[in-house]
Amino acid sequence: MLTAVAAIAGALAIGFWALVAWGAKRRQPLLLAPMAVLVVGLVVVGEPAWAFLPAVLLAAGSFTELVIGSREAPALRAADPDAPLTTERWAAAVAAPFRVALAEPWDEVERPQLRRRYRRAFEREWGVVDRASLLAAVDRVWADLHSGGDCDLVVDFRAATLRGRLRSGAPEERVVGLTPDQVGRLRAVTGADPASATVVIGAHQWWRSAQIIRLACGGATLEWLSGAETRALLRRAAADLQRRYPGWQQYAEAFHAGYLLWYGQRGPGWERVWTALGLLVADPASPWNLLPWDMPLERVGHEAGAPSAQPR
Repeated sequence: MLTAVAAIAGALAIGFWALVAWGAKRRQPLLLAPMAVLVVGLVVVGEPAWAFLPAVLLAAGSFTELVIGSREAPALRAADPDAPLTTERWAAAVAAPFRVALAEPWDEVERPQLRRRYRRAFEREWGVVDRASLLAAVDRVWADLHSGGDCDLVVDFRAATLRGRLRSGAPEERVVGLTPDQVGRLRAVTGADPASATVVIGAHQWWRSAQIIRLACGGATLEWLSGAETRALLRRAAADLQRRYPGWQQYAEAFHAGYLLWYGQRGPGWERVWTALGLLVADPASPWNLLPWDMPLERVGHEAGAPSAQPR
């Protein structure tokens, strides 16, 4: 009887450890492998009572990794740094700040390990809980981006503020106060002269193409979108964005300033994305420093357009 209980407890602990190790972004869970071997060995040699100790330690270590690993600092990682350059890879680079913020590979469209995170974040930020609400959110962002002219944003370094409209036709400007770190980052990203008092960032709203791509990657991960639908969304957003800026630097300027303007309330995860933006701008291995902005992108034909929540 004791052997059966020890075997079941050991199997559960080993299964939990294997699941955590599979989904982890660090090597530390692999250091617990001897514990798993010890559990099996003690049960096999007929020492079930002693098998409980390594099983408990294995479960405790796995739980600790589950908590600590999820709080890992933002890091720039790629699942396949040498993968061929495709439209989907270029699109993934556009939305890289959201993955880098989680220390997850930026170049994977579907990431099963992020299902729970996507569900929580989408419901909190967008009210997205299923396929229909996901497509409605995509349509809202798309409509906002194409609702009128470009929105410029003014950064005032001396007053430590930025001001601009969230979208074309918005009734009034939003003004956001900046910390010294944010002022310094914006000055560096825009390349503003140290003596410059202000700088204008044009068409800042197009950074939100990254939101469409993030929604597409989440939809694919949660199996709310088919592979063809996901590719269509990525290609549509990428091709549309590429026409708006001459290069990654201008996109980085717009993302920095637009993100500050949109998320001035500093919600959950805000600092992580801000840190990720800094990594993508400064790291030589960043896709923003390696991928050609003007690479030929595949377009989406009318007959194979991206999915939409709007009636057809």
